Amino acid sequence: MRYALIAAAVILASCSKPGAEADGSSPASTPPSSVSSGAYAPMAAFAPFSGKTFRGEWTDDEGSRLVDIAKWELILNGRALQSTHRLEGGDYGGRTIFFYDEAAKKYVFHYFTTAGFHTSGVAEFVDGALVTNEKVEGHDTIASVRSVVAFKADVLELDVIYVGKDGSEMPGGHRIYKEIAGSGRLFADTL
Repeated sequence: MRYALIAAAVILASCSKPGAEADGSSPASTPPSSVSSGAYAPMAAFAPFSGKTFRGEWTDDEGSRLVDIAKWELILNGRALQSTHRLEGGDYGGRTIFFYDEAAKKYVFHYFTTAGFHTSGVAEFVDGALVTNEKVEGHDTIASVRSVVAFKADVLELDVIYVGKDGSEMPGGHRIYKEIAGSGRLFADTL
């Protein structure tokens, strides 16, 4: 399920750089951006990605081609970002809810999967890249995941490190995600 954890990281990262605080200050380590009147400032920069679909394609360690499709939307009056994804050709997928924790001054997320495990973590922008750290619950071998996402002109580039329950680190490889036209329903119970 390492691919699922990669998908969780990219779901968080593929939004954009966050906006300015309502008082004009920037969230922790983030560049300011313009915010429309009435929008929840830390999530306002994610609005351009709401309603969009992204596709990531890569080859796993065994040479198999994998395709991940993910849909994003702002929810709860723009106070959170939701992303639902599914690996093409299978039943595996998940949903991430991402929000700004006012007290911690960090982005916090929870990821729930069809495989039964889940994660929770924090994310912040460092030197223009989104850095995430997440704790994994209910997975047989993976205890945590670290990722860094770089925002390029037309793509999102993701690098992941898995930390095993024994403390070993496993590089998760380099992934590239691109925006695509909507792909319909990912699961029967989603729009």
